[in-house]
Amino acid sequence: MAWRAARSLLVLHRQLQAGAPATRPPGTGADEWGLIGDAAHDPTSDHTPHNFPGWGDQIVTAADFPNRPDLGLDAHRVLDDIRRSRDPRVKYGISNGQIYSSYGVSGYGAWDWRPYNPKNGDKHFTHGHLSVVGDSRADGEQPWQTIGANVAGEEDDDDMGASFGPIPIEREGLTSLTIPPVQAGAADPRAAWLNFCNDTGQVYALRIWFSTGNGGFAPFPGTNGGLVAIQSGQRWSQEIPAGTSCLSILRQAIDPDGNIVPPSADFRAFAGHLTLAIERGPVIRK
Repeated sequence: MAWRAARSLLVLHRQLQAGAPATRPPGTGADEWGLIGDAAHDPTSDHTPHNFPGWGDQIVTAADFPNRPDLGLDAHRVLDDIRRSRDPRVKYGISNGQIYSSYGVSGYGAWDWRPYNPKNGDKHFTHGHLSVVGDSRADGEQPWQTIGANVAGEEDDDDMGASFGPIPIEREGLTSLTIPPVQAGAADPRAAWLNFCNDTGQVYALRIWFSTGNGGFAPFPGTNGGLVAIQSGQRWSQEIPAGTSCLSILRQAIDPDGNIVPPSADFRAFAGHLTLAIERGPVIRK
C-alpha cells in the first residue's frame, strides 16, 4: 500500500525552505529532508508508515531536516521554537543530543529538554527530527511557530492577516505567552485579536492578564477584572491592546451560582483540552 506523510510535516518542510531559501535542494541534499525511513530504521520508528485507526493507514509521522546554521537553518532553534509554542500536533523533537516530548518521561516534565543517547549513537547533530501525534491533528496545515511562518505562502501573504495557534492552555499553572509586540511600529504595525472557541459542551472560565513589558500586568479588556466565562458554542474574540508583548492565562472554576472562582477541591477547573489562537490583521500600506 502507498504511504503518505502527515500533512503538517509537509508544511514544515515547505516552511523551513521558505524561511531559509539557501537550504532548498540542491543547496542541501534532498535526502536530508527525510520522511520515510530506510531498512536501517527500527520498524517502530515514526519514519515507518503505520496504520492509525480512526485516522488513516500507512502514514509517516516523522520528518528530518538539515541543521545548517550557515545557510540560515538552525535545527535546534527551530525545534525549540516549536517546543515553546506547545503545538498540539507535536509528539517529540530531537536535536543536538537532546530530546523533548509533549508528555512527561522519566522524571522530566512535558516540553522539557532532556539528554538523548540512542543505541545507534546518532545524537542528531547534523539534522533535526520532529515527530507528530498519531491522529488527525497531525494533518493540520497551520504554520509552525518558527522561521518561515510568514513567507511560506503566496508572495502577497505579508499584506494579509495571519493567525497562529492553536495554542494549548495549561491544565495546571499559567500559560505564559510571549508574542511580538502588538502594533509595534514600522516593523509590524498590525492590530491583533485573542480568540477562543468553546466546543467542550460546557461553560469554562479563564483569568487573562496582559503586559506591555513595563514590569506590570493588567486585566485583559473585555473581561470582568481579568475573568471571563466562555459559553459552549461561543467564539470569544477581543482585540489585544497596543504594545502587548506578554499574556498570562490561568484556568478558573465556576461555582454552582455561576461565579468564577479559583480552582479548589470543591470547585475544579475544566480539565479537558483547551486552546486559543492569536489573529493578526493585515498590513495597511499607505
